[in-house]
Amino acid sequence: MSSKLQLTTLAVLVSAALPAQAALYKVVEVAPGVSGNEVYGTAIQPSGSDASCFDSGASSATCEGYKLAGETRNRPDGFSYREEVPFAMDNSFAYIEDDYDGFEDYCFYQLGYATCEYWASDRWSSWYNETYSSNTPNSLAFIEGSAEKPSGAINTVINSLDPSGQPVGNFSTSSKRNEAFSAVTNSTLTSKAQSRAWASDGTYTVGSTSSKSGIGGERYYYSSAPAIWSGSDFVSIPRAGGYEVDGDYFAQGSMRDFYIDSAGGKTYGVGYNNYSDQHMNATIFIGNSATPTSATWRSALIYNAQVDISGDNINSNSVATNINNNLVVVGQAKRSGGFPQNGAASNRLFIVPDASASSINASFFYGGIFFDGAGGEMGGINNFNEIVGRIDSENHREYDGKQRRQRAFIYPYGMTPKTDSSEEAAITARRAIFKNKAWLLDDLTNGGSESSNNNQYRIYDASDINDAGVISATAVKCSGGYDSTSHNAYCGDGNKDETVVAVKLVPIAGSDAAAIQPRSYDSTATERQGAGLGFGALTILGLFGFMRKRIK
Repeated sequence: MSSKLQLTTLAVLVSAALPAQAALYKVVEVAPGVSGNEVYGTAIQPSGSDASCFDSGASSATCEGYKLAGETRNRPDGFSYREEVPFAMDNSFAYIEDDYDGFEDYCFYQLGYATCEYWASDRWSSWYNETYSSNTPNSLAFIEGSAEKPSGAINTVINSLDPSGQPVGNFSTSSKRNEAFSAVTNSTLTSKAQSRAWASDGTYTVGSTSSKSGIGGERYYYSSAPAIWSGSDFVSIPRAGGYEVDGDYFAQGSMRDFYIDSAGGKTYGVGYNNYSDQHMNATIFIGNSATPTSATWRSALIYNAQVDISGDNINSNSVATNINNNLVVVGQAKRSGGFPQNGAASNRLFIVPDASASSINASFFYGGIFFDGAGGEMGGINNFNEIVGRIDSENHREYDGKQRRQRAFIYPYGMTPKTDSSEEAAITARRAIFKNKAWLLDDLTNGGSESSNNNQYRIYDASDINDAGVISATAVKCSGGYDSTSHNAYCGDGNKDETVVAVKLVPIAGSDAAAIQPRSYDSTATERQGAGLGFGALTILGLFGFMRKRIK
């Protein structure tokens, strides 16, 4: 049995046979140690071969001790501090070049909301500050109360934590929009106009590099390429098609995660690459060596998620975000504004069960909490094939309407083609804890001895999950508790202030499927008054809050 599950198989099987407490998770709020109006959880420390925190004998100190990385915001990003190009699709820079009008046009043509003036105004004011004004820091990064600010940094983001708990991300300076940072440093990066780091195993780091800085007079018209590096070697992955510059379009690419298959003698990376007509398509990068910087690389397009489908640009862009040791790949594809589905140009979530398959095809999440055309954001996947993120919790029409609310979810996917037979028992037992189906995480924090504490929070986003089962997340908090335990409960009858906070969801030792007590919905709505944000205003988080990693 591989080391990733070696210590957890027995623990999970034992826990399934023991009595459980109500609720599956305890919500643990994390103090950021930096200032900011809103606090977001972005990554959780890997647990390696540690035992499952669902085990009846799991140590609460160990399980609550996995470090959470996060960031603060005082205002939304002008456009994402993480993405290679504006809105993760504007590789002609046409929208962003037109300042406020461009922001409004993007919303109108690619999102379709009836509230685009409001949407654009808030983001334009941030972009103006970052580009033409004082550039006051907005994104302050931290790891469990300790600030993470590289020298000269203005805005800093953390995309992941490496196995030693070191941050992996990028930051802006007065001369560069993005500069990568991780424990793996390489002198080649400093010669690049821009660089971004997404994931690291402590020896290798993956990300992208760009040809111009994205600052001042060079803030438009730059190209980027996927990259992987060690302390001594650097490799830029070739474009899959097209040209670096084609008319008004500039080639883009990025590697977001990777896995080294030592037994198979290959390295698998995931992200997106540039294809014909300058399309930015979800991609699996395959290196023919277990030494990534010595490998010859090729790009495998993920079909069903690409931009051009049967001659129409069905999607505006797509990206594979994560890969695990079972070669399971997850990602998302942003539906084009010209081809809405079920009333929304949504960001749909997908899975590829086997990165090594001869034909790579995406399957979009569907069934249960995943309705037709549901949009969301991918968070991550662990080696139990448990997937987290956020998903639409409403299905009204967004096009010419308002944005749907979203909630955090967990999806225990189960067996996949590359799952080792020695690991099947552990994965099966772990999946049974969730009754073999996907859940909104709010349904798994309800009831039992933690109910009072947990009722202060409604979980908006789940950004990462480790093998022990601990999740990094973002929640809306009503101090002292919501008026009821229902999904749509008010905070002080709608009159109390709510806050956006970073939280860890820590499995309660010994919990199993019998502990699940789904939240109800209050049937009678009352009009909110006063200054409180209101949990019913989670839409505001979608419109103005921080969008992690990938605003597709």
